[in-house]
Amino acid sequence: MLLVPTALSLAGPAAAAPRPATPPPSAGAVDSKKPPGELRKEVLERMRALRAWRIVEELKLDEAASARLFPILAKYDEQEMALATERRDITGELQTLLAAPRPDEARITAAVNRMLANRTKRHAFKDERLRELRKVLTPVQQAKLVLLLPRLEREFAMFIQEVAGGHRDDGP
Repeated sequence: MLLVPTALSLAGPAAAAPRPATPPPSAGAVDSKKPPGELRKEVLERMRALRAWRIVEELKLDEAASARLFPILAKYDEQEMALATERRDITGELQTLLAAPRPDEARITAAVNRMLANRTKRHAFKDERLRELRKVLTPVQQAKLVLLLPRLEREFAMFIQEVAGGHRDDGP
């Protein structure tokens, strides 16, 4: 599912508001009768709002700091979405190749190499994002964010895994 790998990088420019008094609605409170594309978009937006709220709360960000931080996070959302789409496509290709009566080892090797390259890009992307975020945060806020983002990613991934019936597509 495309949302799992993007859970880490979800933020919207609208989230750059001062700390709200109450948390936004949960990521799970959506109308499941909507078409899948619309439902996915709604869940994504709710996850972005929830992540923004949690970051503002835990880092004790004021409006000015939020205004500097959230555009950086939003900038990296598109890159993460592209990497997640590529990862999903490679995973599907590998599954198809492995299901063949006589799997083509050369094509499998090429697909695995692309998956590993995707993984390398993902790690470089996360490092670049963190370097940029560090420019606008205090050392204490940096430390809190470094601890918070992986926790949010796990929480969102667990939620999506539950909603998807236990299926998780995050590549190697």
